[in-house]
Amino acid sequence: MIGIDPHKRTHTAVAVELSADIIASRQVHAKRGQTRELLSWADSICERRTWAIESAGGLGYLLAQQLVAAGEEVIDIPAVLSARVRVLSSGTSNKNDPNDAYAVALAALYGKDTVRVRAERVEVAREMIDDLAQLAAQRKASERRIRDAVAASGTTLTEIFGIGDVLAATLIGHTGDISRFANDDKFAAYNGTAPVERSSGDGDRIWRLSRRGNRAMNHAIHIAAVTQIRHAHSPGRAFYDRKRAEGKSPRRALRALKRRISDTVYRTLVADAARTTKH
Repeated sequence: MIGIDPHKRTHTAVAVELSADIIASRQVHAKRGQTRELLSWADSICERRTWAIESAGGLGYLLAQQLVAAGEEVIDIPAVLSARVRVLSSGTSNKNDPNDAYAVALAALYGKDTVRVRAERVEVAREMIDDLAQLAAQRKASERRIRDAVAASGTTLTEIFGIGDVLAATLIGHTGDISRFANDDKFAAYNGTAPVERSSGDGDRIWRLSRRGNRAMNHAIHIAAVTQIRHAHSPGRAFYDRKRAEGKSPRRALRALKRRISDTVYRTLVADAARTTKH
């Protein structure tokens, strides 16, 4: 066991046997090559070892992380524990670097519940994995609530190809009362799938993509359109291919499909509202 008493300027190391006898000691300057110097010294006195560093999360943090990165086993010894061992082993609380390092080594040899130092990157990765697991659980819970809410609404939006529970909830939530839209044109203008006219110098009528409208609804309709295009047997893919055959660019064909889906969503919501009113 090699105990280390770390400081800002120097680090003192003391190697002890299991019998608590001191094998050797070494003091190195706290500098860039500190780890290489300590490892070279340790290799000269023992093949297998464990490093015990006082306050590996404080003054000894850098050295501890460097040793772990070099493949060494490192134990974190709280300053309170090493101080207690120093008093018990020497009968005095007098501090000096060799005594402190020796006390750290003894605390690691005979102490209970010592904590092994892990690479910071490993700890960060572990925390991120835990966060991802927590987010995944929250997402599943949210999806269950959305699924239950969509089912309770009695909507038939999910019968439209490419629209699942999440997209249906998005469209229902942002639409509100469908009766506030007089027709499918008003609905399309609201969700941004209605093209906007742009005048040309020659007096021709030119249509461009609308940047207005509810972006959440537009995104939901866009996802549904892309899903339909990706499935060869979907009604949307047949419509898209027909528009391409007419000479429309992929972007304009997609835009036309989005408007078609918007109209279908509008009719579905109107029918859902009428059915709910009857009941």
